[in-house]
Amino acid sequence: MKIKFNKIGQEGFTLIELMIVVGIIGILVAVAAPNFSRYQSKARQSEAKLALAAVYGSEKAFYSEYSAYIPSFDAVGYMPEGAKRFYSVGWSGAAGGVTGYAGATTNSVWQRVNFPAVWTICTSHVTALPAAVTTADLQTFTAGARGQLRNGSNCDYWTITEEKVISNVTINL
Repeated sequence: MKIKFNKIGQEGFTLIELMIVVGIIGILVAVAAPNFSRYQSKARQSEAKLALAAVYGSEKAFYSEYSAYIPSFDAVGYMPEGAKRFYSVGWSGAAGGVTGYAGATTNSVWQRVNFPAVWTICTSHVTALPAAVTTADLQTFTAGARGQLRNGSNCDYWTITEEKVISNVTINL
């Protein structure tokens, strides 16, 4: 049995056309890759801002009841949702007391979890958070969020105060 190839009317792409398409795709990837990394970092930074906004809300609720702030997640009832966290949030050190509050005050930080193991630059994330003031009946607070945005980047550090001033202390996009 003979197989007959019909060259007349046969259609397809030439090698040059395929190489041009591959070149265009390469140029698009080269332009888009740095922007993708930047957008991914900004999305991760929104985690820090949302966590600090939740800490702020919890501290304000505690203040409305006890007329003082306290650097303790046990006291204010804050607990982050989910397990994918790139930032540690809270204070370094133990909390002080508040007149009239007799509950737990030991939990002052939520450490980052489920980040890639190779991200080792920001290992001292807990000790670099704002120090918890141990005096009683605080009228101010500063909470922090510290984490690593991607492999090879330095630590990214955010703070929030009782006046809801959010600051990016170390910018690492």
